[in-house]
Amino acid sequence: MAKSTSSTGSSSGGSPAPLADDIPAPPNPHDYYPDQLTLYGIKLNPDESAATLPFGDKVLKLQVNSKAGNKPLEPKDVSIAAVYGYSYEGHCYRLEKPKLFIVENSGAPANGCGFSAPYFMWAVRARTNLMELTLNFDLAETLILEANLPGNRSPNTYGNHMQLAHRNGKLNRPGGA
Repeated sequence: MAKSTSSTGSSSGGSPAPLADDIPAPPNPHDYYPDQLTLYGIKLNPDESAATLPFGDKVLKLQVNSKAGNKPLEPKDVSIAAVYGYSYEGHCYRLEKPKLFIVENSGAPANGCGFSAPYFMWAVRARTNLMELTLNFDLAETLILEANLPGNRSPNTYGNHMQLAHRNGKLNRPGGA
C-alpha cells in the first residue's frame, strides 16, 4: 500500500518524505518573467575575481575585466560558473556534462531541482547574453589526432573544391567580353 504525503512533506508513516528532484526553485513573485531560466551549478569565483582551474601541476586563472579601466569585476557582479542543470517552464533538466558559463550576476544559494548548498543558482531570461567557455583537458593525441580523424570532424573542415556552377564555371560580365 502506498503512503500518502501531506502538504507538509511528511508521510503517514511518521518520517518526512524526500523532496522531489524535479521541482525547480520558485521564482521571485516580485520579479517574475515567463521566459526565465534558472541555471544550477558551482560558482568558480565565490570569493575572488578569478576562477582557478587546475592544469597538471599549474593553474589557469579566469577573470572578467571591465572594458573601462581594465579592472577585474568583483564576484558580486559576475560569476564564472560550472553549470550542471537548469529549469525552464516548471521543469528541471540535467546537462549531459557540465558547461562553463560567464553570468552577469552573483547568483544565490541553490534550492530546487535537487540542488542545494554548496550549489548556486542564477536566474536569467531566455534572451540574456551568456558566454560559454569550452575547456578540454586530455593528451594531444586525443585532442588533435583522434578528434580530426575522418568521421570525427565537422563536415565543413574537409577539403572543399569549389567550381562555379554557372555556364561551365565561367562568369560572364554584362556588356559582352
